Amino acid sequence: MKKYFLCAIAMASTMSSMAQDAYDAAILATEDLNGTARYVGMGGALDALGADISTISSNPAGIGLFRHSDIRLSFGLLSQADSKKTGGVNPTNMSFDQIGFVWANETGYGNFINVGFNYHKSRNFTQILSAANSFAPSQREDDNGTLKKLVGSGQNLQTAVKGMRGLFSADNEDADRVNYYVSQVDYMYNQLLNVEDDKGKTMFYPLTASAFNFDKGTKGYIGVYDFNLSGNVHDRVYWGFTIGLHDVHYESYTTYGETLESGQSFRVKGTEVKPERAGLIDERSIKGQGVDVKAGLIVRPIEDSPFRFGVSVASPTWYKLTTNNNTTVYVDERRNLGNTYDFKYNTPWVLGASLGHTIENYLALGLGYEYTMFNTADMRYLTYGSSTDASRSDKEMNDEIGNSLRGSHALKVGVELRPDPSLAVRLGYNFVSSPYKSNSEAWRNQKAYSPGVYYASSTDYVNWKATHRVTAGIGTKIGKFGLDLAYQCNLTKGDMFPFADGEYYEDKNIVIENHTPATPVNFTRHQVLFSLGYTF
Repeated sequence: MKKYFLCAIAMASTMSSMAQDAYDAAILATEDLNGTARYVGMGGALDALGADISTISSNPAGIGLFRHSDIRLSFGLLSQADSKKTGGVNPTNMSFDQIGFVWANETGYGNFINVGFNYHKSRNFTQILSAANSFAPSQREDDNGTLKKLVGSGQNLQTAVKGMRGLFSADNEDADRVNYYVSQVDYMYNQLLNVEDDKGKTMFYPLTASAFNFDKGTKGYIGVYDFNLSGNVHDRVYWGFTIGLHDVHYESYTTYGETLESGQSFRVKGTEVKPERAGLIDERSIKGQGVDVKAGLIVRPIEDSPFRFGVSVASPTWYKLTTNNNTTVYVDERRNLGNTYDFKYNTPWVLGASLGHTIENYLALGLGYEYTMFNTADMRYLTYGSSTDASRSDKEMNDEIGNSLRGSHALKVGVELRPDPSLAVRLGYNFVSSPYKSNSEAWRNQKAYSPGVYYASSTDYVNWKATHRVTAGIGTKIGKFGLDLAYQCNLTKGDMFPFADGEYYEDKNIVIENHTPATPVNFTRHQVLFSLGYTF
């Protein structure tokens, strides 16, 4: 087996230059269907119909359709199917989802200038993810004690391949330069498996596994505070602008364990070691704030027809974030590492178009479309030059975003039937295409020369497929008060990988093929949402 020395890595306990990877880019940029019970019950298809406070985020011109002032409050219950408590995360939770108001101010016949404020959870991170699978049995060929071939699977083999490619010593000529090829996980596996044998020789001993178990619990939310100015021109043209302040609170707890294949051992200064288990425990959080700007327009082109169409655009959310982790890697023995660092992330631009039509006062039909341009996402690391906010695009990681993610399409369809002026029945469907490319294209590349690799504290990833949301709702009015109830079923399937599949290395002394099968996972979540409103 090829021998190599792994350099000492200056892993500082804190560092303020950080960018994350393509999978964090998707997590922070995607949104749930959430808001008022009316908005959710119609699948979010109110962008052209307007007159619902939740359109303040999707099409700000919808606030311009209010002719009376309004206050709304929403809360509900979330429950994840087929899951159990993991990492301190419960499958069933109460949630405070929305509160806001619109002040409608008539400036002349048919003209309004409206002001609105709304808080809502754009993303609820509460999720439990569990997976387990077997690896194919490894194949080993030895020639007089020198390993010629190692075909198997194991998290530590990613570290072995980096060492064999010389990535650990890539920056040895400059001791003050950080080696962005080497992750926190690599560093700890290096401490555990790059050992000195009884002959005083140092080498890395890769270990193959027969199976793995994985559990991850996430919790937290992205709260959005939207401030809106909108207008109505002769009940024909409606316009609106929204400034949103985003507040991120994300926490995760991951446990990953491998059952090592039997018969593996190595000697450390005369002592034979026969490990049976290896794995990782990772506690991580992301917190910070961001701001975005949204603009929208709704037009009723035919004077005597209620049909209208809308268009909208949302800028990136310009985030400044801090991530913390405390990570343990073990191969019988344990190594621990924790870090705190700052980074910036500009989410993708989002474009929207919508149609709406009403038939007298008993039927409303809505259709909406949004396109999230993931090719415009920008991970950035802080440079701390003349300004404490100075930053620079992380080209290597942005290339990985382009390699793994594609534009995402969202379709929203909704209908509201009013058999009685005081009663409304709603149905909706909401579809979001997967932002991830195929499994052969979308993978967590931890060989890129990026701060996002250097501070990686885990290796797992999930390529989620399309999301389907089926909704229903009912509402009633009692005087100036409104009561609304909605139900949403969210269904998403995906392929989970404990580490990148197919990590390959070959030279005259060794061949490594690190294969891991795609493990199917499901995320099914039920939501019951209740809204209370007052119109005046």
